[in-house]
Amino acid sequence: MEANADSTSPHHHPARAMRASDRDRDAVARILQAAAGEGRITLEELEERLDRTYSARTYAELEPITADLPGGRVAPPSAGITPRRGAEAAQADTPLVIRAKAGTIARRGNWYVPRRVEVSNPYGQIRLDFRHATLLGDVIEIDLHAPWGQAKIILPEEATAQTEIDTSWLGSLDSEVPQVPAPPAPHFRISGNVKGGSVKVRYRRRVDDWTAWADWG
Repeated sequence: MEANADSTSPHHHPARAMRASDRDRDAVARILQAAAGEGRITLEELEERLDRTYSARTYAELEPITADLPGGRVAPPSAGITPRRGAEAAQADTPLVIRAKAGTIARRGNWYVPRRVEVSNPYGQIRLDFRHATLLGDVIEIDLHAPWGQAKIILPEEATAQTEIDTSWLGSLDSEVPQVPAPPAPHFRISGNVKGGSVKVRYRRRVDDWTAWADWG
């Protein structure tokens, strides 16, 4: 019993001590309601667990409520988001500035991403893959300057992106990513200017859209 109590302690892992959101509590409530509908828990248990759900403050307090039920659990943010301390905190606050002209800018793999990224490449190609990046914030601002060029941005699964880009003078924006933030998933705010150019924002999916990744320098 002592080992079990230890495993649910909010101090067992730093991320589990994070505050849960209303969205997290609602997700747990849906799991409980589905379980009651399938006869896995009684109505009395449902009521008791819902009380615990809406009084829970951290992920560690939410986890045991659905630990014996199918349907998964509400997990603390971990994919791509790293706690910020010391040098990393300074790095998170320092914008990453990447500039070129008429060439190719590419970032992929495990690279550090501060809270603000400024990318400029008129008449060129911009390729940013955030799937395996270490994000130093849960909200990432991207300022994109690519007039008469092309930009493709791949986001981690379940990330969201708000786009406010000037696409006048024959420019285009093609985003298939939800705009409304959905914590604890990372959220991106993408702004800038691609007059006469194009921007695509996606999750990794269609091979025909991304076959050139291996060739980008």
